[in-house]
Amino acid sequence: MNEHVDYSAKDGIKGSTRFFWWCAGADKRILTYSSFSDHVKYVGLGGIVLATGILATISMFFAINYIFEDVRIAIPVGLLWGGIIFNLDRFIVSSTGKGDYSDDMTGKEWKNAAPRLLMAIILGLTISAPLEVYIFQKEIDKQFYKMNEKEQKVEIKKIELQYTTSPEFNKLNSDKARLDSEIQILEKEREGYKSMAAKENTTEKGGCGPKCQKFELMASEVMGRIDEKTSKIVVIDKKLQVFEDNKTNKIKELSKVNSSSHGLLDRILALEDVPGSTAPSWLVRLMFIFIEIAPVLLKMQLTKSPYDYMSENVNQILETKQGISIVHIKDESDKIHKLKENYNPKRIKDVVEHQNNLEAENAKHAITIFAQKEREEIEENPENFMNSESTVTPS
Repeated sequence: MNEHVDYSAKDGIKGSTRFFWWCAGADKRILTYSSFSDHVKYVGLGGIVLATGILATISMFFAINYIFEDVRIAIPVGLLWGGIIFNLDRFIVSSTGKGDYSDDMTGKEWKNAAPRLLMAIILGLTISAPLEVYIFQKEIDKQFYKMNEKEQKVEIKKIELQYTTSPEFNKLNSDKARLDSEIQILEKEREGYKSMAAKENTTEKGGCGPKCQKFELMASEVMGRIDEKTSKIVVIDKKLQVFEDNKTNKIKELSKVNSSSHGLLDRILALEDVPGSTAPSWLVRLMFIFIEIAPVLLKMQLTKSPYDYMSENVNQILETKQGISIVHIKDESDKIHKLKENYNPKRIKDVVEHQNNLEAENAKHAITIFAQKEREEIEENPENFMNSESTVTPS
């Protein structure tokens, strides 16, 4: 019993075990006197609390990295968020009531644990969102690709419409079409002269006579006109290429904007649109929620162990030393109610009240003695107490 009152740490407990006990919010000094099952139980609880803190750190790291795309910002913010979640979970676990004598969880236990479970569920959802985005990143990118294709088709049509309605662009295309048509006509004319020249090339030696030379000269003249128009088409093609390059650059910029404008919220919403993603995403979500609420559920379900009884024992001893006691009172329905009384304030109040009463009695007694002594003096020498000022002097 004295060990439970003035308990001190024993040797032989590993530092990692004490660290996990601290994570679970347990009293390591009491646990050193508990059974091995208590050691394992609180190491497990501390491990789950630590795991949620690590998951929260990773989750916030990915979230901030998606937003700012800067690891120097994501790392400290992730560590800060992980520390906050770790402390919240440690508080939730350490403040959750201990189990009763059975494995059954009553309605009263559920009612008491409801606020803590709600907090744990909210934290689980908060942690799971960025990690879901990272886990299903490839599927989300595919969905963005499909969405970008639709958006790009609409935007490309708008860009192309800007060029097709441009007067300069239309004039260049019209001039090029006209020149192409004229070149085709000239090509046919040239082919005709070449054919006629071939027919006139009928000398015995196979040479080209005057008529043949004339048709060859006419064909060469037509070829010069074709080259002239072809050079004009080359100039037009260069100007059209400028329009085409501008259009291509705008489309590329459009693709860059679409790929870089996807934030965390866009990715979460895109995940909802991925076909068949509802069940897998909810499985991941529920897994993180379960990890978050598992310590609370375990503490509700576990029966009381030596650690719990020794903890109550130590708490009661400390309360007794400070003048605190719990009184059990039955009401009319035979229901037992706990009433905590603070004896130290009551004791101080009684002492002060008794001291005031005695001081009042002493003051009264001193006044009484003084009055008796004064009366005796009056009887012996009444003239000394006559007030001459009170005598009426005739005018």
